[in-house]
Formats: sequence, structure tokens, C-alpha cells
Amino acid sequence: MNVSARASINKKNNNLAKFLVGAIALLFFIGILNIFSSVIKNSVYAVSSPLQKTFWTAGESSSAFLSSLINAGNLSNENKDLKNANQKLQAQVALLQSVINGNQAQSDISLASQNDSFSLLLVGVMGLDGQDILSINKGSANGIKENMPVINQQGALFGKVFKVYKNFAQVMLISNKNSIINVKVQKPAAYAESSDEPKEISGILKGQGKPVAVLDLVPIDDAISPGDALVTSALEGIFPKDLLVGTITKVEKNDQNPHQQAQVQPFLNSSTDNLFVITNYKR
Repeated sequence: MNVSARASINKKNNNLAKFLVGAIALLFFIGILNIFSSVIKNSVYAVSSPLQKTFWTAGESSSAFLSSLINAGNLSNENKDLKNANQKLQAQVALLQSVINGNQAQSDISLASQNDSFSLLLVGVMGLDGQDILSINKGSANGIKENMPVINQQGALFGKVFKVYKNFAQVMLISNKNSIINVKVQKPAAYAESSDEPKEISGILKGQGKPVAVLDLVPIDDAISPGDALVTSALEGIFPKDLLVGTITKVEKNDQNPHQQAQVQPFLNSSTDNLFVITNYKR
């Protein structure tokens, strides 16, 4: 066998070997794809799905836009009239609802404070800023100042103004962790008449967030129980006396502590739309 024949055979063998190696590699790659096909599909879908949705939405919008252009000549005037009428109706409904809410708020507060000398300013709640802080839609331009008490429509204490801006202010709720109020425990009238215990017991209300609060520094021998009401005592000189604050839900005693504590549920309603700032009151 001459040299050229041997070279030809070696070349064929090399080609066959390359083919076999390539075939084995291809089979191996196909096997890998089958094993991880679900993972690959999921990844591709995760990447492409938002784009598909975007393009689909764009296509739908474009189709709707083209359709509206085709019919614009016949419907533009009618749609314009309907939109104007709808906007007028919405404005009238909003105005009526605002008047109704305002009148109801004024009615509620007049009943709640008919025995007290309050100067009240109706404010709207803009939103909850977190950490038991509310924003209201009136500020220094309306005569609001820091530390003015804030009550709800039923006359219960909501908190106090702690930051004032020109056209709005922030209210710290009584459930705020920085809130401390002097309060009295108000026993039911039936209990006061049948017992030698004092009708009112003093303590300090500390905000805990969530919104909840804790009654603290109540002498261990004073009788308090779930259901007792709390009212302001006015000792700090910020709040009028006898404003409703909350209700005791649980009493906690420790014989090694001269004072007892109680869990308190404040009279707070985060969904309220209107509040009242007490701008002046008879001390």
C-alpha cells in the first residue's frame, strides 16, 4: 500500500471519528434539554411573558384606536355630550356627598359637645402617614397651632396637632408611641353608687401603636376592670377634661410592682373622613 492510499484511509478514519464524537455530543445535548426542558421553558416564559402582555395590550389598544378613528365621524359629538353630562353628574354627586358628610359631622359634634365650651374647626383627613400620624387639610393659614387637641365626630379624643404647615398639618394619634396623656378611669355609675371606691382613678395613657395603648401608673390597690372607660384629666394643660379616650380591655397586675397596667382600646377609626380641631376651650 502506497503512501497516498494510507493517507486516504487515515483521513476517512479521522472523519468517521469526528462524526461519531459529534453524534454522541448531539445526543448528550438533546438529553440535557429533555431533563431541563421545564426549567428552560419556565425561564423563557418568565422573561417573555411581560413582553408578550405589553405587545398584546399595545395591539389591543392600537386596534381599538383604529376602530375609534373609523367611527369617529359619527360618534365624536355624541361621546363629547355624554362625557360632559357625566362629569356634571359626578361633580354634583361629589358636592352633595361632601355637604351631607359635613352636615352629619357638624350634627354629631354639636350633640357630643353641647355641654362644653369648645371652639371647633372642621378638617378633612388627607391620609395616614404611618407611625400613627394623620395629615389634615388645614394649617396655620386657618389658625391651627401645635398641641391643639383633635377629636372625632362623636367627641372622642383622636390626638393632638404636632406639626403645622401653611395649608395642612399633622396629627399625632393617641396610639402613637410618643403620646402620653393624663387620664382618669371612669367607673360605671351603678358601681360608684354601690361602692366606697372612688368613681375616678388617675393614670397615664401611653401609646403603643397598632393602634393600641396602655394605662400605666395606676396604684395596685385601685380597682380597675375590663369595660371601664377612660377620659382626659386635663392635668397636662393640653386637652380639655372628660374627653372620651378609650376602654380597658385587660388588666395586668404584678404583686412586686406598686402599680398596675391595663391594655386599652382607643376610640379611633382610621377610616374617618372628618375630624375637629379644638382651637380654644374653657379651662
